[in-house]
Amino acid sequence: MFKKSKIIVGAALLAVSVLSFTLPQQAEAINLGSIAGKAVGAAKEQQEINKALNYYDNEGRHELFEALKQEDGVNSDYNANAMLGRIMQRMTPAIAKSDATINSKPYNYFVNNQEFFNAYCALGHNMSVNIGAFWFLDYNEDKLAAVIAHELVHGQKEHPIKGAKKKMSVDFVMKTVGSEIGGANGLAAQVVAVHAKNTGVTKPNEWEADNIAFTYMADAGYNVGAPAAVWQAVIESSSDSSKKDVLSDILNPSTHPKDSDRRNNYSKKLTEYSNGKVTVDANSGEVKINGKTFMTPAAAGNMSGMQRSYFVAGNLAAIYHAGQNTQNAYAEGGTVKIAGKGIITPVAGDISAGELVTILNNIK
Repeated sequence: MFKKSKIIVGAALLAVSVLSFTLPQQAEAINLGSIAGKAVGAAKEQQEINKALNYYDNEGRHELFEALKQEDGVNSDYNANAMLGRIMQRMTPAIAKSDATINSKPYNYFVNNQEFFNAYCALGHNMSVNIGAFWFLDYNEDKLAAVIAHELVHGQKEHPIKGAKKKMSVDFVMKTVGSEIGGANGLAAQVVAVHAKNTGVTKPNEWEADNIAFTYMADAGYNVGAPAAVWQAVIESSSDSSKKDVLSDILNPSTHPKDSDRRNNYSKKLTEYSNGKVTVDANSGEVKINGKTFMTPAAAGNMSGMQRSYFVAGNLAAIYHAGQNTQNAYAEGGTVKIAGKGIITPVAGDISAGELVTILNNIK
């Protein structure tokens, strides 16, 4: 199911938020009667902001979690919550293989009521996925896992707090509030409210999250073609004016790479994962193995042929990565398989399973 929703992008830095904070320390008002006094005041403001950010990134993270739930609402959709739970159960041990810190600071997570396609990782390993993301991705678990893996990289690499602190230089604080500073506690609370989510994330952070998320996906056993399929879905929907408002947040060019660049990057990583054997033509959707055509999938249900191409390629990439391509392909129950793993279940418009088996065995 797909639903439209209007969203507001680019809130002002110190905009009022419904998030409510009681900071761990109170700060006294500062006398800013001179330029020197303003600089001192701004430095003190910065210190209090950093204290607040550190607090909500660590011991106060559960307080922040409750505030986020109050702000965005907690959605009770059973299937969405069950899927999020499954994904986290698979992702956590997969991430722990390379970063054991996830075990000492386990994630809080929930499905929220926002109806546009988005997810975020806030301070303190607090993560939430919009119900709109489940709608947009048709409750496809591999696609949702790709979105969540990306957010988990933000958390593991501490992008939210690093981005917020980087912005909060003394000069920036002075220019932002000027002579209106009336006490560090008030400003710190506002900054935390605005930067609680990953609003300080940069384009390099986004690329890092995409690249590492691919590894998380592979280690968790999800289809490594799903991340490219997600961005293919975004590309297809962004050309539809009736849906573009749903995608406004993730298509913001000031903070995110181009959607086609992200898809192509994931497709390149898929090929690398297959030991250079499997490719997808970004224009036609043709899936090739060793430079030879395997098939061009047709559309099926709510998934375009191009999206299916990345899923088929992802299944093949897993086979070639594991060195199981030496085994013969076969058809079972209408599904083309190798080593017990499904490659594709043909639909109307596809080549038959029998023909695909023959093609696959001739080129692999």
